[in-house]
Amino acid sequence: MLRKSGFLALTLGLFAAPLSAEEHSVLLMGQGYFPSQVYPVIGDTVLFENSSIVAMSATASDGSWDTGVLQPGESYTLEVTEGMTQTFGDTVNEGSIAAGVIAYAPTQSDVAQN
Repeated sequence: MLRKSGFLALTLGLFAAPLSAEEHSVLLMGQGYFPSQVYPVIGDTVLFENSSIVAMSATASDGSWDTGVLQPGESYTLEVTEGMTQTFGDTVNEGSIAAGVIAYAPTQSDVAQN
């Protein structure tokens, strides 16, 4: 059984622990992305990794964010922010059908309200 001082220290330690962001991975596969949808929360990151044999990009549908041209083997980390455009595609390869979505996961407060 914890004494009051031990319980207090444990409780304060839990509140002082830093919250860590989760990293989600998206592979650029030449003809598309895998997975084509990721479900982060604000503050998480998305790691775009080009695992194809051609240069590719992941660019927001409104151009507000962009990985730039990623050569085979290169990667780019994008922080998920509130209000960012969620749909993206490849703007490097003309006629590319690659498309993806960064679908925000509900926050704890959103879940509690429902």
